[in-house]
Amino acid sequence: MKHSMNKQSGHAAMLFAIMIPALFGVFMLGSDGARALQTKARLEEAAEAAVLAVSAKDEEDHQLAQDYIDHYLYDMKSLEAVSVRKLSCEEIPECAAGIEKGEARFFEYRVAGKAQHQSWFPGDDVIAGFGESFDVTGSSKARRYQSQPVDIIFVVDFSDSMNLDWTGGSKSKIEDLKDIIEDVTNELSVYNQLYPEHPHRVAITGYNRRTINTGSNGKLIIRDQRITTLQPGYDEKDIFYPQKTINQQFVVKGAAQRVPSQAEDAVFKDIFFTTNFTSFINTVNDFQADGGTASLQGIIRAGQIVKAKAVNPKQLVIILSDGEDYKHYAGQTEKLVNLGMCKNILNLVNGGPMTVNGMADSKGMKTPDGEQMNARMAVIGFDYELNANVGLRNCVGKDNVYKAENKDDILNKILSLITEEVGHLAQ
Repeated sequence: MKHSMNKQSGHAAMLFAIMIPALFGVFMLGSDGARALQTKARLEEAAEAAVLAVSAKDEEDHQLAQDYIDHYLYDMKSLEAVSVRKLSCEEIPECAAGIEKGEARFFEYRVAGKAQHQSWFPGDDVIAGFGESFDVTGSSKARRYQSQPVDIIFVVDFSDSMNLDWTGGSKSKIEDLKDIIEDVTNELSVYNQLYPEHPHRVAITGYNRRTINTGSNGKLIIRDQRITTLQPGYDEKDIFYPQKTINQQFVVKGAAQRVPSQAEDAVFKDIFFTTNFTSFINTVNDFQADGGTASLQGIIRAGQIVKAKAVNPKQLVIILSDGEDYKHYAGQTEKLVNLGMCKNILNLVNGGPMTVNGMADSKGMKTPDGEQMNARMAVIGFDYELNANVGLRNCVGKDNVYKAENKDDILNKILSLITEEVGHLAQ
């Protein structure tokens, strides 16, 4: 009996020795397998955080997405691939179908990543393992909807160069712009039909070297938003007072003392915030461009309109231009921006310090319901690198300057600016 037990012990030892590689292989597969699952979960979390950041920035920012993944996956061997995409409504069948049913438009942002990790137990010819490394993938997507009612004021360049053709369209820049504004109002109409109690509103103010606004008697008045002293000759010889102009930037001006040549040939005027988009578009379609360019004129006038007419919780000032300011106006715009012209408009609404003498620092503007308003300014350039326009770039900040190559670029950028600031994760 003792001899039999000794034989069985030997067999058990042999069986145990044979099973060790298999048991160790199961252990290694379990360890690296659990690690792979945990790593995939972390990559999914990283993609979720990254896609929300990308949607808030509203750019296909690969570096931003990579930074998020690097932060979450601190133990990876290498980041094999990062994909960042922004899709317009027309590129998403679900959204396109929803628009036809009268549903709200949205933009979708997608982030996907693939990371390689070093295996803890790579295995060999005898023991099973994951190999020297293993890959994990993860992805997420977010959507930004038109959620809050917005007051949108278009600050439009009506200088003569807007009559020229451009590479991004089949017509002149000004005619394409009219089409784009009509497309925007068509999209806003869908939202307004869904939420008639809190509708989007649109307004427009134009500029060349002056602004043209309706007076109390209904007649058009050419106005100069600057404070100057006339000198003999052309207007570039006039004495310009930057700080006095800032001090009166929210004051509605009277008729201009000097009207530059061609400025009076343009046809445009202010249209205050309205939900009657049909009337708005019919009026805009009659506008005509002529004369030089002075963006400071439109910016100052836009601030006056926002101050007097803003109602919705979100205020959006969109400056549309095709080039640099005319001669001396470029330097004047830059001086006014440095003195706080654009910050005064934003801080008036958002709350903050004002550089207008005699005007206390703003506590912000509120809606009729007592909700705090929020303002944003952006510049969209027609086929033109607007970073070269220092005044406009510094006015809104370089992250809010966009170059548009074609009509769809401009339309999608405007609609993207109108949507909510931060996206929501989508299933």
